[in-house]
Amino acid sequence: MKLNPYLTFDGQCAEAMAFYQSVLGGDLTMMTFGDMPDTSMVPDGLGDRVAHARLVTAGVALQASDSMGGAPAGRFEGFNLQLEPGDVASGRTLFDRLSEGGTVVMAFEPTFWSAGFGICRDRFGVPWMVNCE
Repeated sequence: MKLNPYLTFDGQCAEAMAFYQSVLGGDLTMMTFGDMPDTSMVPDGLGDRVAHARLVTAGVALQASDSMGGAPAGRFEGFNLQLEPGDVASGRTLFDRLSEGGTVVMAFEPTFWSAGFGICRDRFGVPWMVNCE
């Protein structure tokens, strides 16, 4: 069994997933609501929103979509996506890239449990932890 995160955005999914691919690498696939075989249930003006995106990197699939309106989206509370890079230099780079345009919650620095650890919210509001063990 695998456990893969699935994020729901409110119109920024394509931009967010392209950003994550630029930071994390990997293979990204996306389809819009307008790409669906039957678009009769897609509300007007939402055909360009992402129905499903999948970024596969380091054996994990980060998946996401945009809401179709009316559904909660973009409230990323009560969790963090944690990255565990192989070394502190890679951790620093990941943290700095993810926090660009976002908010640093806890600066990336050594802790008693880690050679480098930090928490940030990226510019899309997604919370990230970078932990170098």
